[in-house]
Amino acid sequence: MIYALARREGVLVGVGLISLEPHPYLPGAWSRAHCLSGPVCDDATEMVAFLNGLCRQPELSRVGSLTVTPFWTEEEADTLDTALAHAGWRVAEESQFRETGWVDISVTSEEIMAAFSKSARREVRRAERQGVTFQSAQNPEEFRIFLESMNRLRVSRRLPELSLPAYEAMFEDILQQDEIGTAILAWQQETFLAGLLVYRSRDIVHGRHFTTEPDHLRAAGNLRIAPALWLEAMRWAKERGCGILDVEGYREPAPGEKKFNIHKYKSEFNPQVVRRISARERIVNRHVYLTGNIRSLIRGQLKKVKQAVTG
Repeated sequence: MIYALARREGVLVGVGLISLEPHPYLPGAWSRAHCLSGPVCDDATEMVAFLNGLCRQPELSRVGSLTVTPFWTEEEADTLDTALAHAGWRVAEESQFRETGWVDISVTSEEIMAAFSKSARREVRRAERQGVTFQSAQNPEEFRIFLESMNRLRVSRRLPELSLPAYEAMFEDILQQDEIGTAILAWQQETFLAGLLVYRSRDIVHGRHFTTEPDHLRAAGNLRIAPALWLEAMRWAKERGCGILDVEGYREPAPGEKKFNIHKYKSEFNPQVVRRISARERIVNRHVYLTGNIRSLIRGQLKKVKQAVTG
């Protein structure tokens, strides 16, 4: 990890948290650097200056590329999109913008639940009747149950597993304090049913990882746990002063779409669709970038050829 700060005349104007992805072949080099949901700046001009300055830092001299995902939305996203394009930052996704969904949690718990779909409200009440309880992970052993479940889900979807040591360190340093983030676990007596990892800023809480144990839910009467679990996350965040829950990626569900089922269950929380800027990338060290990303670059070129042939 790299922690980066930007100051102008002694005044803090930017903050970034950067993770490094090891190069597959070159010792001491990194194929990519990622700044998740950041950097954080209040001004587009300062953001560009901060990012350009980061790329000149010695700590990134052996990094192939830097990818950033500033959390800028709607009109502000347009402003930053223009500024980054002029500064040579290219779009690192399929489009300039991505969509997410915001749920208003500034109202009472009763009003939050009232905005849910009828079926979601029914599932919340059914979870209550069946004795499902919710609590934040209290210790490393409980958090490990969540992580192992999450990795089983990711393997089934052919996604890379989460690093257990890295996430266990995050639990010890951040999540165990139950203030900036938490893992909310759903239990039926001693049986683990599901879990949701969230983290927050001052105003917005973000849903990061969601996992379930299908066999345990079937044994619990085919219980659909997502509505009750997300409601608990909203209550947790509201108690800490947040007014918005970001479901982390959302668009109106369309049948036949790849992520239809995911968007469908998120739609039950009645989120407002919000447009935010997509990831941006700049090559820092071209040699490291080419050698560290050769497989993905080849796949990208083959995809373009296939699209050209099929029209």
